[in-house]
Amino acid sequence: MSGRFQDTWQYVWPEIWLVFEQSDIWPQLVEKAVYSTDDLYKDVYVELAKALKKAPQPKDYDATANDPMRARRFLETTPATALRCETATARFFENAFEAISEAGSPELELEYRSLVNLFLTSRNLRYELLEPFRLQSHLPGAFSALFSDIEAVTTTSAQLGQARTDFEHAFNALGHTQSEADMKTCIQKASMLVEAIASKNPDAKGQTLAELCNSIKCWPHAAIKKAVSDIYGFCSDYPGIRHNISTGGQIRPLEMRDSIIVPLLLVTAAGYFGANTNLLDTLRSKANEPKQEPPDPPAITEATANTNLP
Repeated sequence: MSGRFQDTWQYVWPEIWLVFEQSDIWPQLVEKAVYSTDDLYKDVYVELAKALKKAPQPKDYDATANDPMRARRFLETTPATALRCETATARFFENAFEAISEAGSPELELEYRSLVNLFLTSRNLRYELLEPFRLQSHLPGAFSALFSDIEAVTTTSAQLGQARTDFEHAFNALGHTQSEADMKTCIQKASMLVEAIASKNPDAKGQTLAELCNSIKCWPHAAIKKAVSDIYGFCSDYPGIRHNISTGGQIRPLEMRDSIIVPLLLVTAAGYFGANTNLLDTLRSKANEPKQEPPDPPAITEATANTNLP
């Protein structure tokens, strides 16, 4: 599970907005003529429109923004594929809170905040909710996003897909047997996966991960490049992982923690070889957010074409 709003969008309507609509708070607000669900859905539609890949046509936008039933239906039926990106989706929830806050009802704010927070927890999303209403990725979420990038890269070729399958199979086998042989296999398959990913980088040259690290210009400092190369060196030097010739570097037998920590280090390092789309999106990087597509231009008919004639 990647832990994104976009992956759980189908549950947003029944678990947040529909429950919010049925709150006991609304009757007293309506009685005081403060705010109503009609106001809510018109306001929320305006914010949701900002998160779409393609902006609604002005005529459709105005009609929906002024019709609570159309606005409600739009929120209920808009698919995740219509949303621009995870950053825009998370910002939608924050903007919706601001719109709700304008009603001046602390009870309404609290109810909405509670529902969103419950959704984050129940759907195991990668965010924590900060005050007054800020969605911030937590550290496990960042690691999840980094692995999502690895998964996305491995769907681009059969070779990468097989390398990931082999690593996952080795990791699962290790959890079952916890044998030294499977510890070595798990580390080996992790290094081969990262090596395969690095080989697909446009700047990649070489046959080993160490050679690929030297050719790919992605490092902020030579020490980082050396650290990744040294991890690969461990995989090549430790007897039984990638080769079986002892050079005297072994200090102790492998332990279970080695077969977990080393693959995690390798897979994390693989993040340097890709675009980090999910990672930057999780960190709410504006530089990674695609722009909303403008509305389509009006169709040119015979009648409108003739208006341009002298």
